Amino acid sequence: MWKKSKVTDQTAAGQKVDAPERGHPNDKGIRKKSKVPGVMITQFEAELPEGMTTPDFSRKPIAITIQEGKSTAFKAIVVGNPKPTVTWTRTNGEIVFHPDTCRQNYSEASHEHTLEFPKVAPEDADTYKCYATNDYGRAVCTAVLNVIEVGFSKAKELQKTYGDDIPDFLRKKLKKRAPKVGEQGQNEPTPEEKVWEILMNADKKDYERICAEYGITNFRGMLKKLKQMKQEQDVDTAEFVSHIDTLKHIEEDDDEASIDLDLELKELNSKIFLYKDGEMVAFTKEECDEIKHSLKQVGKKHDSVLYSMDVEGGIVFTADFKVPDVDFAIKLQEVKADERQDALFVCVLTAPLNEIKWFGKNALLSNGEKFEISVSEDKLIHKLIIRDCLPLDAGIYAAVAGIKSCNAWLVVEADKEASSKGKKAARKNTTAGLGDDEDLLRIAKEQQERYQKEMEERLEIAKKAQSERDAAEEAARLEAQAAKKRSAETKAAAKAAAKAKKAEEGVDESASFQVGAHVDVEELSEDNEEAGQNSLFMETVEVDKVTSGDSPPLQDKVKESDKGEEEEEQPPAGKRVRIRQGPLIEETIIDPGVHFLVGLSDCKAIIGEEAELVCKLSSEDCEGIWYKDGEEIKSNEGMTIIKEGSYHKLKLHKVPEEFSGKYKFEADGRKTEALVVVEDPPRFDPEELKTFITPITVKKGHKATFKLSYMGREPIKVQWFLEGEELSDEANIKLETSDGYTRLLLIKLQRKDSGEVKLKLKNEFGTAEALTELIVLDKPTPPMGPVEIVEASSSAIEIKWRPPKDCGGCKIGNYILERQQVGRNTWKKVGPIGPLAKYRDLDVDHGRRYCYRIRVETEMGTSELMETEDIQAGTKAYPGPPSTPRVVSAFKDCINLSWSAPANTGGTNILGYNLEKRKKGSNLWGQVNPPEEMIRAKGFAVKDVVEGMEYEFRVAAINNSGAGEFSTPSEFVFARDPKKPPGKAIDFKVTDSSYTSLCLSWIKPKEIKGVEDEAKGYFVEIRPAENTEWNRCNSNLVTTNFFTVKNMKSMAMYWVRVIAVNDGGEGEPQELNNYILAMPPPVRPRFTDTKIKSFMVVQAGNSARLTMNFEASPWPEVTWLKDDVPVSKKVTISNAEGTSQLLIPSSERSDSGVYTIVVKNIVGQETFSIEIRVTDEPKPPGPVEMEENVPGTVTISWAPSPDEKRDDRLHYMVMKRDSSKRTWNTVADHIFNNKFTACNIMPGREYRFRVYAKNDMGSSKPTESPKWLVPIKKEKFTVNMPRSKSCDLQCPPKFLVPLKMHTAPQGYECYMSCALKGDPTPHVTWLRDNISLNTNTNYYISNTCGVCSLLILRVGSKDTGEYKVVAENPMGRAECSTKLTVRE
Repeated sequence: MWKKSKVTDQTAAGQKVDAPERGHPNDKGIRKKSKVPGVMITQFEAELPEGMTTPDFSRKPIAITIQEGKSTAFKAIVVGNPKPTVTWTRTNGEIVFHPDTCRQNYSEASHEHTLEFPKVAPEDADTYKCYATNDYGRAVCTAVLNVIEVGFSKAKELQKTYGDDIPDFLRKKLKKRAPKVGEQGQNEPTPEEKVWEILMNADKKDYERICAEYGITNFRGMLKKLKQMKQEQDVDTAEFVSHIDTLKHIEEDDDEASIDLDLELKELNSKIFLYKDGEMVAFTKEECDEIKHSLKQVGKKHDSVLYSMDVEGGIVFTADFKVPDVDFAIKLQEVKADERQDALFVCVLTAPLNEIKWFGKNALLSNGEKFEISVSEDKLIHKLIIRDCLPLDAGIYAAVAGIKSCNAWLVVEADKEASSKGKKAARKNTTAGLGDDEDLLRIAKEQQERYQKEMEERLEIAKKAQSERDAAEEAARLEAQAAKKRSAETKAAAKAAAKAKKAEEGVDESASFQVGAHVDVEELSEDNEEAGQNSLFMETVEVDKVTSGDSPPLQDKVKESDKGEEEEEQPPAGKRVRIRQGPLIEETIIDPGVHFLVGLSDCKAIIGEEAELVCKLSSEDCEGIWYKDGEEIKSNEGMTIIKEGSYHKLKLHKVPEEFSGKYKFEADGRKTEALVVVEDPPRFDPEELKTFITPITVKKGHKATFKLSYMGREPIKVQWFLEGEELSDEANIKLETSDGYTRLLLIKLQRKDSGEVKLKLKNEFGTAEALTELIVLDKPTPPMGPVEIVEASSSAIEIKWRPPKDCGGCKIGNYILERQQVGRNTWKKVGPIGPLAKYRDLDVDHGRRYCYRIRVETEMGTSELMETEDIQAGTKAYPGPPSTPRVVSAFKDCINLSWSAPANTGGTNILGYNLEKRKKGSNLWGQVNPPEEMIRAKGFAVKDVVEGMEYEFRVAAINNSGAGEFSTPSEFVFARDPKKPPGKAIDFKVTDSSYTSLCLSWIKPKEIKGVEDEAKGYFVEIRPAENTEWNRCNSNLVTTNFFTVKNMKSMAMYWVRVIAVNDGGEGEPQELNNYILAMPPPVRPRFTDTKIKSFMVVQAGNSARLTMNFEASPWPEVTWLKDDVPVSKKVTISNAEGTSQLLIPSSERSDSGVYTIVVKNIVGQETFSIEIRVTDEPKPPGPVEMEENVPGTVTISWAPSPDEKRDDRLHYMVMKRDSSKRTWNTVADHIFNNKFTACNIMPGREYRFRVYAKNDMGSSKPTESPKWLVPIKKEKFTVNMPRSKSCDLQCPPKFLVPLKMHTAPQGYECYMSCALKGDPTPHVTWLRDNISLNTNTNYYISNTCGVCSLLILRVGSKDTGEYKVVAENPMGRAECSTKLTVRE
């Protein structure tokens, strides 16, 4: 029964409650919200002093739903400076603070303010407010307390009906209630209540374990009481629940535990309550992170993830949730496996566990062909084997035991050699991850001993606690008997005294009465009933009715079985008295008898093999009987019954199929059953299997045969595999299968066919596999390089290499070597050198280079050759070339040179140099120094020259190995006296530039005799602005007067100069007046396309592409805009040098607009706009209607085309055909409204009209009007002389159809029209901005039968303005105006 507050609905602890907030009556100030939802803060002052804050809640109290009688508390943590004061109020009434009902506390350690309810009552249900107040403000929040009333109370129901005036006859029927043990504290379930709840929903096989765990020894009494409690529960739940089934107790899955049950309710609106240890817990209808528990409902059924379920007050299910107390003694370790190898993961637990869960890459693993899960006999060592590892199997694997888990990586190393050939790697028969099994067994044994020791200690503690409970109960029983005895003696003494007193007075004590009072022990208090349930055996005595007239008085005392008190009231006549005899206490000293310690387990036996059923009794002296399918069995040829102490075994020999069935063992009234299932899986003959697994070796091109017989129940699926790939009948593969026999024939085998051959058999009972190896012999492949040079000295060359990748299935017999001296054409055979892949050659000449050929020789033949690179014996290290000789000075009889030593000296000192010279135009070099005398210095004066001749020089360095390479030749130099250096270049300037190059020009310097001689060439040098050193751009002299500097950094700043040079040296440099930027000459952006369209029409769905070519310098920034807004991401912009392209891949109508390209650099910017109109062929207009407003005309109107709203350039065209003609004529075009008046309609003719919708893409299909016919009125000609009557038809001008607002695109036509009447015919004048247009030839103006129209053939921006029509006649004047807007 719910007792809830008036503000919110029921909720449980932990669920969210959004309660409406109400302000405190004294709140005055600034209101603001807290960061904590549901908290309102009132600030008393506008500005707070420094360091002061208003109160706030860092943790606010939450809503609570709890059972009546439990204890609970609201908790809150507040902050603020100064420290706030916390007060509590409730919505209905005042809070009465009392230690037994409600108290307010504060914890200094946790800084928590609590409002505690030691024992929750239904009247405590309300909405509570918590106020935190200091000098600067107040914070308030609310929390709701909901109370669930437990059970049914007669006193409360009677009080609701009669109020406080309950009749006496009803008051007597109320049961007396004794206070429960511990009721003054929390209403926690006692251990005895808890064990009965667990037994109510436990499986029968778990009864012994639960009784042993909780110390219950009276097994028969437990079963009797349990049956009675289940009957009572069925009666309670039958009112609300149709049936309950599929009760599954706690199942743990990773970090989640679940309880499954199917519960069908009679009423969908029935309330469901969920409890944990008697306390209600919150739940949600769907799984979420905020609420821990969830209840999933399907129709009328519920699937619970909880501990206990209660429907409308009746408990329907209770589960015992226990997490296995287990951990990992040895965790998983990382395993590295090769491709096609098996991998093993092993872990050891601290306590036995039948099975653990294995996960691979977040997926649950199960036993199969790929994964093999096993556990040791002691249930401590658990293993996972991953068969035939592939790179895809690499990842994290985890083992989960209870709530503990561990994981490790599996690293699979791919076979690179096989993958490079495109061939699958060979299957390996080894297992990665194998460790020392002895260490695992030792650790497992230690854990088992430790676990057994802990269990023994727990058993001793349980026995001790049971004995203490027994002693306490016995003492309580004796004390109750003594108290009962004392009470009886006291009453007997009192009656004896009263009898003696009456005897003295002479009063006759004899009396007669009728005994018929019914003393019903069912009229016990609730607690006495509960106490009575603890007594598992109760006896009832029937006392027959006794009627006494003149007979002596009947004195009988009827005592309550559990209280020992006398019943004072006498029973009425005609009733029977039932008396329960003996104290209602549990019989604890009862021998449970023989029972099973280990029961039978289901067994799967293979036909023809042995099987065994084993069970263990608690006594070794007890005999038993075996049954099969209900019939007793004894030892015979097929089975043997064995008894070994307390173990009873049934051995089945060579199990036939008839042995399948249910086996039962019965002893001393106890029984255990198990199923024996006889299976006939595929099997191989062991002798034939030994022959089959022997590898088969054949030569290339030959055939191989594999055959094997098998047995097992048909049908059997037979599969052959080669290297993991299933084989089928092909040209080179033949498969034969008959009853119990299969054969594989492989023809014309190649070396690549080598590998693992697997035969797989499968039927309904299992799978069998047989593995063997096929080896195809062939010639070996060449040895593998590169060759490693171990030694290359002047006396020996030693090399080694790698063996061939595939030796053809044979052992290597020899390596055959051949040697060639570089420079010769012959090869010398060194001969077979044995199977070792190395060779040492001692027959070498110092400095010579040699090359070797290597082949592999096996019994199958010789491989192709592998040739080495040239190897030099005693390598001579010659020096590198010196620097280019530099001319220091030149005279007519001597030229002085200098050079630098080579960077590579060959590892030894440079001894000297050889210098050579060559005349210009000659091909011969002549040595300057004598051959036997090398030049020791790094310079030399060449005197053997002819005056006026031009020479070049080169030099070579000499070390211990000899002379090295010559340097590059020097510049040509004349043998003549030195000249004067030239002067500065004239008119040095930049002629052109780009981002990476610079074009320079200058004029040759003037020649001044004796001061400045003629320039022979020029050097150009540049210097970046950030550096101080000049870099020469040309290594050789430039003889022309221009030069291009390349490889410059874009937009970098450089200084540039030119130096004139001749034989006399370098002249003074000539620099530019200012620095130069590496960029083209500045050019303002401009578009280079001469014909650029400013308007483009694109059909919807097609791509739109705009390409704009421009020139600008420096490189400009290009931006595209649509309607002055940057284009969307849908549009692709491609920029290149001098061009930019805009692409709309699939255009839509929303892409219509004005696109503008903005090209901008430091010089300026240029823009260009293009209007893109995305449209499609228009849809036809709607139905056409016609009416005659003016005689001789017809007004045609039609429903607009669906595209009119989306296309502002859409207009209409009207065509006409009359009965006198067969052709259609256009009567009006460029109509921007939905109405047109056709003139000159002749009576008697039949007319038809067609209306087309038109836009930039074309015209739509026509919408045709109905026939229009003005009949000719043929009246009888009569002459009626009318009376002369003056008729005045004159009227002032009046507009029948006014002008409409118009918006027209630039360059298109615009048509305006209106209709008017007046007599005499008014004069019509068109005005634009009050300027007459009647004489303007750019406008076509017409006035037909009162329809005035104005047509502008090509609208421009100048046509924007106010248009007015003025109609005048002698009777008056009328005006009508509109506005025209021109859209660009």
